[in-house]
Amino acid sequence: MTKQRVNPFQEIYDVCNKGDSKFKLAQLPEYPRYIDIEVTNNCNFKCLMCPTGNASSTRPRGYMEDSTFERILEQVTLHKTPVRIIGWGEPTLHKKLVEYCRRMHENGVLVHMNTNGRLLTPEMMDKLLDIPIDSVKFSFQGIDVRSYKEMRSIDYFDQLLGKVKLLYDKRGDRELPFIHVSTTVTYETKEQIKAFQEFTKTCVDLVTVGKTVFERIDLDKVNISKGKKDLLATLMEQQSLIKVHPECPEVYDKLSVNWDGKITACCADYDDVMLIGDINKETLLDAWNSKRMSGYRKVLAEGGHDKLPLCKDCYDYMGLSEEGKENRFEKTPSKAS
Repeated sequence: MTKQRVNPFQEIYDVCNKGDSKFKLAQLPEYPRYIDIEVTNNCNFKCLMCPTGNASSTRPRGYMEDSTFERILEQVTLHKTPVRIIGWGEPTLHKKLVEYCRRMHENGVLVHMNTNGRLLTPEMMDKLLDIPIDSVKFSFQGIDVRSYKEMRSIDYFDQLLGKVKLLYDKRGDRELPFIHVSTTVTYETKEQIKAFQEFTKTCVDLVTVGKTVFERIDLDKVNISKGKKDLLATLMEQQSLIKVHPECPEVYDKLSVNWDGKITACCADYDDVMLIGDINKETLLDAWNSKRMSGYRKVLAEGGHDKLPLCKDCYDYMGLSEEGKENRFEKTPSKAS
């Protein structure tokens, strides 16, 4: 049996998940504990629940330029700050993804990547293994062919499972990468979720299940077919959750850098409404210590989620529990993962 791997980011997450907002404000680090970078906000999928996929996002589309990456690399190398390649697009669309991962690894930076897996070829897997990249998360939707296709508008569930298993098999006895499968659900039952977890855990190191996020969707802005729009409206109407604002895992621990270099306070900021800087004009440290970022921290430490554009609709979507016949959320803080 292949031994279970330890997530290279786990120690960081453990620190980030400790304490409430007031505690985190008092223990604020001098520099972000990790950085999220978005190499592109283009995507090869048209996911129903995603502002990129349903075309409700109005932010310009593009790909990170080398000059922007070099500025990030210089700064994260200086502080040995871990990086997650994540955002509102599919990273494997960027032609220099593997090169960027290799450059960061060579400079002693931990590197994680999220992917929908469609463009992750065996050849790319080999290159990422050779680096080696520290962590890979495969993003699923639902728990079977039907629920995946319904939300992602593509029949790719079984093929994605095959990609996960292939990377797992290629990794063999190597320590890296840590392999994580994450999915979100809408109407799926507890039994269906458990079956998905039991099946996938045979070829991954971690399986997480959360609730599909609909809160930030504006039906008047989505650009999808009438049938898909009607389905989305139904799912939004039927959603029943215990909505509890989380202890923020964002403003006290990390920064997010978009493809164009703009720095935002929150990874959920798909339309640049909580920008705090631009790495092409200033440093990550400048953004971290900016007046605007400090203001966000203070508001959240005082429980003022409803005063901020993104935070007012932010709830704990990962703490799934069973109450009666419906999946609801436990009243627990959101966790970095």
